[in-house]
Amino acid sequence: MTIRSPFLVYPEFISPKKCQELISEIEVKSPNYDTEGNPIKMERHYLEGEDFLFSRLKSKFPEIEDRYDGSVKGVEKMVFQYFPENHKGPAENPGCENSKFMRKKWVKTKDVDLVGFLWLKDFNDQAPLDPRNEVYGGKLEFPAYNFSFAPQAGTLVIFPAGPHFITAISPILVGSLYQVKINICINPHDGSAMWMYDPKRYPAGKAGFIESWFKEHV
Repeated sequence: MTIRSPFLVYPEFISPKKCQELISEIEVKSPNYDTEGNPIKMERHYLEGEDFLFSRLKSKFPEIEDRYDGSVKGVEKMVFQYFPENHKGPAENPGCENSKFMRKKWVKTKDVDLVGFLWLKDFNDQAPLDPRNEVYGGKLEFPAYNFSFAPQAGTLVIFPAGPHFITAISPILVGSLYQVKINICINPHDGSAMWMYDPKRYPAGKAGFIESWFKEHV
């Protein structure tokens, strides 16, 4: 059986220098806090940075369309995200980008088929840590598959945005996490409802173990 991962990973989507340039433009000097005094995630748009990233993303459209059997029909306004140190992350309440769980079933609430995350810092769990370029925490977790991607500056990962690919961000223990969220809309070639991706569309290794999806990324 041919292994066909539902993930596209681009390790050098942008350069480390460009990562730092983007951070400089969106840098948060002081985080916001919730009613209990906990630092919270902040989001903003940055048009010039978005234009640059879209020009890079557009060159990947042929591969994206081949992998997901559809034509790219649009890209939402990109969201530049900041997660401060001591941010606990939504691990207790994982979710997906295009659906919500309501009345005991998943209901599509957003016209999005794929979601991408571009990291602007590197993960490091060893001292010393350079807070300007590194973060300890902020892994992109897939609880259903017991797998996570550690942030790598300049790396973009793309995957289906539906309820088969629920994600969470692990707590930020040291430093701060900067990343860009990119939502992509697809016109399926076969007319299927792409938001309800079935993992069976992406055959895994022997006995169907989905770990083979992630093998090259471990």
